[in-house]
Amino acid sequence: MTIKHRPLRAAVVFIAAVVVALTGCSDEGNLGPPTPTGATDIGGPPMTSTPAPPPGWNLKEVVPQSQQQAQDTVLGYLQRTIDALPPGTALDATRYAGAGQNSYCDDNDSSPNGPMRFHTIGDLKLPPGGDPVKVVASVGDIWRGWGWHVFERDGFRKPNQFGYAPDGYRLQIGVPGREGYPPSIQASSPCFPGEIANDDVPFPAVISSG
Repeated sequence: MTIKHRPLRAAVVFIAAVVVALTGCSDEGNLGPPTPTGATDIGGPPMTSTPAPPPGWNLKEVVPQSQQQAQDTVLGYLQRTIDALPPGTALDATRYAGAGQNSYCDDNDSSPNGPMRFHTIGDLKLPPGGDPVKVVASVGDIWRGWGWHVFERDGFRKPNQFGYAPDGYRLQIGVPGREGYPPSIQASSPCFPGEIANDDVPFPAVISSG
């Protein structure tokens, strides 16, 4: 397989689209908040406090060995989340610049082999009668049920829930900042070597309950 690195411009375009989308969906925040002690910081507003992780939670970051592994793991966590919600729920990324994208982990290292991560964002479309506020709490409880470190973050529109997996993957959900917008869910992988970044691995724009 021919390995193709995503151009920096493509990553910038995607991130810019996410920022614009979040402007419509939340007052503050971006993809990749500060994480619990021991995890990799990927930016965001400062935290006032971090609750202790649940018993037995220990970060043992699993570095993806391929683009496919990074995307499959993100997709697996998102699919499990959607499957645990009421029938008719779907995660829809069609209004964003793309279903997923790689970006550099270090702004000072945009070399072809600089470490990268895969991330995605989508709107959580609810079935008729779904309550955006209640679904945020429900999603947080789903992630807690997996043994993740989950808590509400200061500096972001509330309610929100940020979930940190012991393997270094992370998901977050937040209510919209404007009427008419659904909640959004974001997900990202741990950083992986830039030389394995691959442009040709598809990622679904819509994830529906199985």
